[in-house]
Amino acid sequence: MVAERGRASARADRAQFLGPPGRLRLAGGDAALVAQVQTLHLPEALQACTDGRHPVLRRGRDPGRTRLRLPAHTPPGHYEGSVEFADGQRQPFELTIEPRPRIRVSPSTLYLSGAAGAHAKAQLLLENRGNVPIEIDETLITGVFDNDGIETALAAAYRLDSDDITQIVGTVFSRLRDAHGGLLKLRVAEGAGSLAVGERRLLTIETLLSSKLHPGHGYHGVLQLGGHAIAVRLSVAPALTPGKPGGKR
Repeated sequence: MVAERGRASARADRAQFLGPPGRLRLAGGDAALVAQVQTLHLPEALQACTDGRHPVLRRGRDPGRTRLRLPAHTPPGHYEGSVEFADGQRQPFELTIEPRPRIRVSPSTLYLSGAAGAHAKAQLLLENRGNVPIEIDETLITGVFDNDGIETALAAAYRLDSDDITQIVGTVFSRLRDAHGGLLKLRVAEGAGSLAVGERRLLTIETLLSSKLHPGHGYHGVLQLGGHAIAVRLSVAPALTPGKPGGKR
């Protein structure tokens, strides 16, 4: 049986695993032979990522769906290691780890509040949980939209005393355009620059709210940062109303 396996190993292409660290799939080689692997030996360059422990192959009923999982911070690149069978025989294998940007954001939503035309400030705690550095630009931009924009646009169309489809569509689009709060330019006052793998950093974000925003309204948007979508919620302060004549001073 040993000789038979040796001949099979010689005939088969070496096993190849491909993908991000947490989801490496079998991309080449004899799946049935890989199913017989006892131990997987990583190259020396990756030993520190696993604290010297041998990674475990995740096998299913279908040998072709064999998976390999490595720590999320395992650096991308092409590596070569070896697989070991129960009888001690070894066969080389290839490992291609793809980049996977991943960050953890706390809080998960960026909350901003202030009066139209005034400054607003907020903080976010970022943690790089991927396997590549993430660049944080000094300026971030996102668009915002009125929370009630769609409902208001449809309500305006319903109130029209007309069956003219051109007028109806024009009214809806006009109100939708009015509901768009424009682009929100965010300045990273503290924390800009490259965020290393495993690093945590507190960002201080400042912005000047547009004077065109409607007082008392809420807006929402999505900020893209390092391949991660961060929800943005903006609350515009109500307009100040003058005190009534004869009221308390």
